[in-house]
Amino acid sequence: MNDTFGGMTAMCLKRASLFHERGVPSAVVSFKAEPAFASIRSALVAAKKLHPDVPIINLHEYYASVVEGSAPARQDPQDYKNFEWNHHSSTRREADGSILYTEHSSRIHGGISHREHFRPDGTIYLTDSVLPLPHNPQKTERILRLIDPQGRVRGEFAGASELYKHWLAELVGEAETDVIVDSKFSAGFLWSFEHPLAMKFVNFHSTHVSAGENPLTGKLSDAHQSIIGNRENWDGITFLTTSQRQAFVERFGDQGNTVVISNPVDGPDVLPDFAKRDRTKVLHVGRFTKGKNVSEAIEIVHGVASGGTPVRLDLLGEGEQHKELAELVRRLGMEDLVRFRGHLETVEDELATARVLLLCSKFEGQSLALLEAQAAGCVPVSYDVDFGPRDVIQQDTTGFLIPFQDREAAVRAMTRLLTDDALCEEMSRNAFNLAKNYTSDEIFGQWMHALDSARAKQSARKAMAGIKARLSAIRFHPDGTLEIEVGTEMAGLQLDGLELVLTQRGNPDTPPVKCGPCREIDGGFGFLIPTDLRTRIPGDGPIDIHVRFETDGIGRTVRLGADRKPVAYPFMTAYGNLSFK
Repeated sequence: MNDTFGGMTAMCLKRASLFHERGVPSAVVSFKAEPAFASIRSALVAAKKLHPDVPIINLHEYYASVVEGSAPARQDPQDYKNFEWNHHSSTRREADGSILYTEHSSRIHGGISHREHFRPDGTIYLTDSVLPLPHNPQKTERILRLIDPQGRVRGEFAGASELYKHWLAELVGEAETDVIVDSKFSAGFLWSFEHPLAMKFVNFHSTHVSAGENPLTGKLSDAHQSIIGNRENWDGITFLTTSQRQAFVERFGDQGNTVVISNPVDGPDVLPDFAKRDRTKVLHVGRFTKGKNVSEAIEIVHGVASGGTPVRLDLLGEGEQHKELAELVRRLGMEDLVRFRGHLETVEDELATARVLLLCSKFEGQSLALLEAQAAGCVPVSYDVDFGPRDVIQQDTTGFLIPFQDREAAVRAMTRLLTDDALCEEMSRNAFNLAKNYTSDEIFGQWMHALDSARAKQSARKAMAGIKARLSAIRFHPDGTLEIEVGTEMAGLQLDGLELVLTQRGNPDTPPVKCGPCREIDGGFGFLIPTDLRTRIPGDGPIDIHVRFETDGIGRTVRLGADRKPVAYPFMTAYGNLSFK
């Protein structure tokens, strides 16, 4: 963690603060060895990004000060001393100049390394070595060892993630603890963290597929693959928007642990005076990256100005595309219309005096800028992309949703807001009122409900996670009806409900078709597919099949498929003949 960060870290800090302010003890946990740890925390508090009473507990600060470990002490084998090391570098603590860690490499043995972490008094508290395997020197293994002041080993770990989980277990101790994970990196291994008193939630801050991919069929983003692959191991998976949760459940099923909780945003208590808004002022708030598509905002404003409407675009932010965006402004002759204003601490003041926030992102998780704009009564105009804008903007009421890359529609919407005072003032008021649904008090209540509900259902949910369903057979009856046999493993549970759920892919608005089992078979159940299925789900697009289990008020939906990839895929020809792909 450092003092310059994005929206995900900002929300992590804000959540910890709002929990603390409402009587729920909270802490922010970090794993990185940070030489400027103390000054970073002070800067976050000074900038009001973190409540002064909320601690940031750092693994390295912790073990540099904790002498005793939970494991019996033993002598350090110091196997790293069998190699010739070259001193690579030293990193010192900013506060007192003491060495935090040293790094060593070997000119003789490539691919191996050794790092030593030091207490302020110069004793070692952690070693981190990548060494050749004793029985196979061509391969390496990573070994981390916690060391007490006497040089004895207090814990040994085959990888950093194992050390991190060990440390979290020490922090939890004997108190019921809710572990809320924002970092995709941390979630990639914390899905396997288990403690009898701990509950763990993971937050999705961005789309689960790679940029530009279809959320129902596209390639998963690398950072989300392990989270999704182990989705049943989380007590809670939170999404910022209903539409992303809907897409996730449609693709992966419902394990009974998904919930929607927005980011909190607190605007002014009173709607800013509309008369003080600059009728030409348009804002774009965000980083200058390809995903934010800032060049499109410049082109749209150019279109508004070309139509004769007075307009000025203020770009609040910085980023890798600054140079090419400045060149675009120069090429379009817009130097007098576009201002690059950098990062500002007074964004709320800017939103209070602007008419329009313009967003042209190619994808979103949930736009903080959009929420903050509505909270200040600044009317948003946004491309309708997955996932955030359509969950927040009420079309023609609190803002305008524009089909992606439809510049002409965006120009028309912007022109209306800049020239029609009555329309803009009404939408400003509506946006301000809607934003009350996202205040810290509202979001805190949602978090408390989600955490309490998950803890009450934790044991039943874990048992439900053991249920499995697989396609075992497809039967064609003489009367033309189709029966699907589903093999199940019930993990000793007694079900309160069981049904087959058929849904039209990519169209959540079409009601699903549900059918209960027609018979019980050895190790599973048979389901008859309704003969009027294509009447109830019209068209010729794919229909996906899920199995829904319920017990003790806990539900779980599983996508139906085969245990293993078949050697060939059967399909029916237009003449009703069986073929394979």
